[in-house]
Amino acid sequence: MLLEMTLASLSLLFPAWLIWRAFSTSRQLEQRLAQGDASLINDDRFNVDRVTLGPPGTELIEDVQFVAVQTQPVAYATQPITMGEGKFGD
Repeated sequence: MLLEMTLASLSLLFPAWLIWRAFSTSRQLEQRLAQGDASLINDDRFNVDRVTLGPPGTELIEDVQFVAVQTQPVAYATQPITMGEGKFGD
């Protein structure tokens, strides 16, 4: 009788773990979506295949491929600063 109860309890642990894991993953996904976490796109646990909700004016474009683009540093021109009609130190 004790052995049967132990086996029954063990057989319920796996389904309970699966339900808990699904709930936990769903809750974590909702939190990350609310925070706008862009790392979701590269997360192995989630597969983003379609965006169904976006801000007004959002357009759905099928089969978009992302390409990494390197940006060039911006060089700023500098000019001497003058005060009034004279130069510094006058």
